[in-house]
Amino acid sequence: MLQNSPTLVASDIGNSRIKLGRFDRGPKMPELPQPTATLELPLTSKAGDFNAAPLAAWCDSELGLDADWLISSVHRGATDQLITAVTSLGKQIGHAWPLRQIAFEEVPLVVEVDAPERVGMDRLMGAVAADRLRPADRAAIVVDLGTATKLCLLTDVGAFAGGAILPGLAMSARALEEQTDALPHVEVDHWQRPPLVLGRATVPAIESGIFWGTVGAVRELIAQLSKPLESPPLVLVTGGGSQLVAEVLAEDGSLDLRHEPHLVLSGIAIVDATGI
Repeated sequence: MLQNSPTLVASDIGNSRIKLGRFDRGPKMPELPQPTATLELPLTSKAGDFNAAPLAAWCDSELGLDADWLISSVHRGATDQLITAVTSLGKQIGHAWPLRQIAFEEVPLVVEVDAPERVGMDRLMGAVAADRLRPADRAAIVVDLGTATKLCLLTDVGAFAGGAILPGLAMSARALEEQTDALPHVEVDHWQRPPLVLGRATVPAIESGIFWGTVGAVRELIAQLSKPLESPPLVLVTGGGSQLVAEVLAEDGSLDLRHEPHLVLSGIAIVDATGI
């Protein structure tokens, strides 16, 4: 159990990047704990390599000697790389920061799927945070737009019931480039506004298909997941590609929707506070 310092570093290790959040521990936890500082480290290889220089600078500016690291991971190689990097940085300042990875047994949820222990820890951490936010008698749907786009259903009694997974925005763009002879590479992380629906050249057409196709798929999946529910769910949108999608989904006012970009990090902080 990590509870020895006033600072927690929540570490969300995904398939394309590592997200870190600094949380200030206190006697009373807010409805949803929010990081006071964050850092994203893109992975540069399938093995989980990343540039450690930004990590060193962030630790120097945001952390003192008293900091515990709690890791949620779906990438074993990147986990090993992060632990090595943090251990090395600690040695440089003459202090060993405690690090620990969350185990499935620590997740404070009932997980009602065929192989509970195989559910991605990022999905479970998002569900933990969603359980904190949902009204007691209502379900919640988490829409996480990351490497993959993941939708997860939390029932009205707080059980993780599964969901749906489809390619993320960048993954879709990369697949079009790699699986065709002439389609170009398209960057999807620079959009300041939704792409035009009618693409009048190849790149705008790809942008339209990827963005609006994702929006349409998410809308339909929310609708299908909501059908068996007695009341409309709380919809929580998170992840690196979430802001524009959340804005579009919220436009018609039909969803009880909330954009929480750091939902998974908040879930890690909640697990930390449970002290399991």
